[in-house]
Amino acid sequence: MFERAAGKLEEATTLLDQLKVAKDTRSFRSLFNALINVLRAITNALQAEGKHIKGFTEWYKPRQQEMRTDELLRFIHDARVQDFHEGRHRLWFPSAHIKSYSTDSAGPPPAPNASLVIGTEGPSWIVDQGTSRERTIPVRHGGSWTVQVAIDNGPQVHKGRKLLRRDPVTICQLAIAYLQNLVYEAKSKYSSVQ
Repeated sequence: MFERAAGKLEEATTLLDQLKVAKDTRSFRSLFNALINVLRAITNALQAEGKHIKGFTEWYKPRQQEMRTDELLRFIHDARVQDFHEGRHRLWFPSAHIKSYSTDSAGPPPAPNASLVIGTEGPSWIVDQGTSRERTIPVRHGGSWTVQVAIDNGPQVHKGRKLLRRDPVTICQLAIAYLQNLVYEAKSKYSSVQ
């Protein structure tokens, strides 16, 4: 029972593990956006699997209301809508701190016409600039740097408590924990219903 929702939870934890070790801002942004989309898929799967179970809709309604009014869970919903429907993301990279960088150690450019740029997302190559094939390729070696990542207008409260940490990884961890409990509660309550 609720195997699809449980499968999506596993997918979310896999994405979270990858997010924690992302090597560049492009990967981090892609993983974050994929994760918030999977988080929404968990509740979709839970609803789809539960809609034919007697009493599920009544049980789920107050949980839906709780999710709508919880600042963190509302953020996840809104971030997913902005990513999926508008192509915007809620991550912000305010600064890069470069300790060292060596063009010799970084190796050759990925293409003859590549330009090296250093910005708030760290060093990267711009290839085919000004054309329809323009793309940015993060530099992954050749020095030591850190990039700060934050959430634009992120949540400050979850389950009635002020968040001590508001970074993207913590926000995703808290959302996954909430949804794990929700799916577990549904499984426990309806495991004997056929």
